Amino acid sequence: MKRLMAVLLSMMLILTAYSGIVQAKENDANTVSEQHYTRIGEDYDILNENMLLAKKDGTLWAWNFYDYPPNDSDSFYQAKLTKISGMQDVKQIEFEAKERNNRLITNYVALKKDGTVWYWDSKKGDYLRPADAPTPIKDLNNVTSFVADFFVSNNYKTLFVLKADGSVWSWGSKLKKSSSASKPTKLLDDVISLKSANGVAYAVKKDGSVWKWRTSWFLPQNRSKNKDPEQITGLANIVNIEPGDMINYAYKQDGTVWFWRTYDAESISVQLHKATGARGIVQLDSGVKDPNIDTTYALKTDDQLWSVGNEQVYSGLANIASVYHQGFNSRRNYVLKKDQTLWAWKDSSNLPKLVVFTKDTSVGIPGTKPTGNPSEITEESGNRSGTTDIPTSNSTGTTSKPAGNETTSKPAGNSSETNKPTGNSSESTNRAAGNPPEAKTNKTAGNPSEEKARPAIRTSPEINIFPFITMLQPGERQIIAASNVLPGTTITYTVDDPSIGTLSKVNGVPVVTANKSGQTIVRATATRAGAPDETAYFWLYVIDGSTLSNTYFTAVRAITDTDRQKPFIVEGLTQAGELVITAASIDKLTPVNGQFVITSDVVDRLAGNASKVKSTVKQTLSENKITLVRELIVNAEIVTEPNQNEYTFKLYKNGLVGRKDIDYITVYAGDAKLVLNVATTDRLFQSFPVIEIHLVKENNDGYRVQFFNEQGQELPNVPSNIGLILPTNQPDATNISVFYQNGSSTQPIGGKFNPSKNGMEAEISRSGTYFVSENSKSFPDVDGQDPELQQAVHFLGSKGIVTGKDKGGFEPDSLLTRAEFTAMLVRAFYALDETATESFSDVEPPQWHHPFIASSEKKHIVEGYPDGTFKPDRTISREEMTAIGARYLHEKKHYFYPSNPEDYLNQFVDKQTISNWAKPTMSLAVKQRLIDVPADKQIKAREAVTRGEAARMLYRLYLQL
Repeated sequence: MKRLMAVLLSMMLILTAYSGIVQAKENDANTVSEQHYTRIGEDYDILNENMLLAKKDGTLWAWNFYDYPPNDSDSFYQAKLTKISGMQDVKQIEFEAKERNNRLITNYVALKKDGTVWYWDSKKGDYLRPADAPTPIKDLNNVTSFVADFFVSNNYKTLFVLKADGSVWSWGSKLKKSSSASKPTKLLDDVISLKSANGVAYAVKKDGSVWKWRTSWFLPQNRSKNKDPEQITGLANIVNIEPGDMINYAYKQDGTVWFWRTYDAESISVQLHKATGARGIVQLDSGVKDPNIDTTYALKTDDQLWSVGNEQVYSGLANIASVYHQGFNSRRNYVLKKDQTLWAWKDSSNLPKLVVFTKDTSVGIPGTKPTGNPSEITEESGNRSGTTDIPTSNSTGTTSKPAGNETTSKPAGNSSETNKPTGNSSESTNRAAGNPPEAKTNKTAGNPSEEKARPAIRTSPEINIFPFITMLQPGERQIIAASNVLPGTTITYTVDDPSIGTLSKVNGVPVVTANKSGQTIVRATATRAGAPDETAYFWLYVIDGSTLSNTYFTAVRAITDTDRQKPFIVEGLTQAGELVITAASIDKLTPVNGQFVITSDVVDRLAGNASKVKSTVKQTLSENKITLVRELIVNAEIVTEPNQNEYTFKLYKNGLVGRKDIDYITVYAGDAKLVLNVATTDRLFQSFPVIEIHLVKENNDGYRVQFFNEQGQELPNVPSNIGLILPTNQPDATNISVFYQNGSSTQPIGGKFNPSKNGMEAEISRSGTYFVSENSKSFPDVDGQDPELQQAVHFLGSKGIVTGKDKGGFEPDSLLTRAEFTAMLVRAFYALDETATESFSDVEPPQWHHPFIASSEKKHIVEGYPDGTFKPDRTISREEMTAIGARYLHEKKHYFYPSNPEDYLNQFVDKQTISNWAKPTMSLAVKQRLIDVPADKQIKAREAVTRGEAARMLYRLYLQL
């Protein structure tokens, strides 16, 4: 049944997404041009059902279905988006819908970013036009959030606000008569959050207790018989609460989720065990028609809805940014995805449907000027018009698809862009159906050198060096690592003041040693025949350990205005700031019964220390006008007993799953280190409450890693990768790889030198032995290519990411097929699973690509087609390839998509060839130099790419991860 639903959804998306137009109705022959539709945008939040808030400028937008209730037979829902003029810098809004089915909004309360609260009521007969201009509520300042309730029958409204000092205040007024407002009254102190549902308000205090009161108690006419808020018994250590129509949910500090019935005063809270680590709950009606749809879903850290009954994913939804659950009255739910699309569904309708918006003019407010139409405002806010029915990618930069491994149509803007039909509407439909048009086939089947976009050839010795800025105590050493180095380049290192630091080589590796307190510059000059010399540098600070953070902040302030926006300076300060955060979040563990136990208390300590310093680092950078291009990554460290050959680490699921305050935890194990990706630990544990990792250093310099469950049973593999850092003295890592060995089978799995940890780092998911070894690879037919491409192919070849073709050549000018690209991605993302099976009719063993396509399907990297085929020999377009790299850079290193994509895309004279969905990823790829602007300035976005182009992009991506 689920597979059938997924196929139907896929076919629907093909019919509506790739024709270049959007149908007004599924059964209507008329069509509407795509510029009449717009996405709501990635910078919007869902507020109270059919109100949207623009994050950047704080403007308000109302939206309505054209037909209410919508027709379940529609392939998508059509809606109108209207801007409410006169209100900006809004942070939160509450409103009353007098007639819910017709969406008539009558009364409003809004919180602005400056902490002031404003209210207004609608003009009679016009649900958006206020009777008067919005008015601030006196005596309500420094407000951080609020809840409001409207009593239309007796013409009153009440308001409860949470101030920055933790106090909660009540306020009430007659509708449309602010003169009747009561004076604000203080109710509670030490509150951290405030919520409400169905006439009941709830407050969570700093001590973890929960308090409630009926909003009607504080109507102006009830002041004489007010009741004090009541504490809810049986709830402790609560950090957040999510009240609902029928059931309330509470989230505890340990990540557990508890619920109790709203209308049962005697109801005792019960733990919802399978929702542990959830960041939200969606409670559907118990009368859903499809037996595959459950009633309760948890929004997990992988941005999907998981059933708490059978742990199945809600079909058709992934990469969720936020959920608005309306409740049992109308049973309609709304999901805002990360790809800027809004989806809606009724409990009984099973599958979510896309909501598309027509543009409308803004509604004026008395005393204000109209601000234009939404398309202009949307464009200023970073929105892009165009087709909107595009599924999004998941956290690994891969294709979103329904549960049950169903194949899906081409998702846009994700790392499996490879199944996206391109070109005009007829061409798109044909390709999606498995029949590429003859014209396209002829065009790409000719001489590839005539069709591909040649990159600008880099011959200068442009280099990057680590650590950009380093801070050492006297006597400490730091390895210097140079990357992006072309073959034939000589690097000379110098120190401006040798009394502060000196240079030497240890086993052939350049090392700087700290001598005495002070600061100086270490320079690396790259020389290559036929090109001018190029010099890179980093600051060396020799300091006392207690002044590490202060020294960093001093260094930030010392950056000149002209250097503050230089990319390598910004990235250097970002990495140095991350080192400061790491230094503040180091904890030492002692073994318990021979095991190093990582509990929630340990993680809380690490995250708490890191959060404080991260906030200070961001504030210092902001005050000095240094704009980050990506989010700071929090990597805490756990130090264990040194000089041991055997380590056992015990990980508790409730301490790691669902955390947003820490990204990685590096655990020292003698010379080796394990790196836990906290964001993916929900997939690591699955149903296991505990996982044990056993690491033993073997006599041949290998490291045996084994995974066990709580009962001591060995797990052959785990579903989420863990980083392993092995010591090495070869920081350039051009010709070395991490190898995996299990029995007689040995294979390279890649790996990259990690300068801050002085070792080769790779991701692992299988029990076995891992070691570092030389693995030099050469391909004769790349010798005549430009130096960077030579290095890229040799580098990726040594890691086992790319392999040769017939007769030992790489064939860099051959067009790239889906099978070849899938194999590259599976190797590069450490996703090979030899136990995986696939479901495609045109892929079967013993074809060489079978294990890669099977692993890809299992890990959702590259998807198949709705007809059950994979089409392994079909080619990849340039924008599809580029999207993979940019998405992975965004997901793995938290790089922001440019808010001004046109500044980067205007460099291409044929920018019109770039699809709307590809503009964010293409602009990030250009900004971070995953791709170059060709000499002829033509991107030819939808044309097929070569194997050489893919190798160059993957190589540049690898160096930035």
